[in-house]
Amino acid sequence: MLSVPGVPGKDLCDRHLGQTRRDILRVGGSAMMGLGLGAMLQAQAQANPGLASGGGAGWGKAKSIILVYLQGGPSHLDLWDPKENVPDNVKSVFKPIDTKLPGIKVTELLPNIASILDKTTLIRSMSYTPNGLFNHTAA
Repeated sequence: MLSVPGVPGKDLCDRHLGQTRRDILRVGGSAMMGLGLGAMLQAQAQANPGLASGGGAGWGKAKSIILVYLQGGPSHLDLWDPKENVPDNVKSVFKPIDTKLPGIKVTELLPNIASILDKTTLIRSMSYTPNGLFNHTAA
C-alpha cells in the first residue's frame, strides 16, 4: 500500500499552492503514461511505415530543429505574442509588426524573424494552472 505522509488533502512541498494528493497522483499517472508513449509510437510507426517516413504527401523529413526556450528571458508578450486588444498593463511596450504569415504579428524587436516566419513553426499554445507559478513550469 502506498502511504503519503502529510496534511490530508495537501501536498508535501508547496502548501501555498493548494495542490491536493489527487492532483499529484494525476500528474504522476500522466508521467507513467508518458513512459510508455515511445513504445506505443514506435509500434504505430512500424504498423504504418508510409506515415512515419515523412509525415505524408508534401512533407520532407526534418533535418534539424531549433528550440528557443527562454527561461528567464524576455516575456513572450514582448517578443512572439504581442496582444493588441488588451489593457495597457498587459500590452507590450513594443509595437507589433506584420510577418510573412497573414494575421501573425511579432514585436518590432524581431524584424529579421518576421521576414522568415513563413519558413518556421511558431507555437503559441502555452498554459498553466497553479497559482503563484509564473515560469510556465506546468505548461
